[in-house]
Amino acid sequence: MTWIVVFKNPKRIEKAVLKLRIATKVAFKKAIEDLRVEGPRPQDWHIKVLRGNYAGLMSLRLDYRHRMIYEVVHDRLIITVIEVSTREEAYS
Repeated sequence: MTWIVVFKNPKRIEKAVLKLRIATKVAFKKAIEDLRVEGPRPQDWHIKVLRGNYAGLMSLRLDYRHRMIYEVVHDRLIITVIEVSTREEAYS
């Protein structure tokens, strides 16, 4: 089963990804591919279900500093990437 990965704000995410280190860019591309193939909880990634103001969203750790925030729409098999940023900025 293949999931559809879409970006909520493509220009903002592209701009954020361009600023990342090369290793983090590679991790981002790998994470997107793994989400597309394996779904919302791909193996070998640190995934966290968020609570509080971010309830319903999930966080995937790209490296020690950067997170990718996304949501899952189950009835349509769609994963929407909302944010790619440092952990300090992601939750503010």
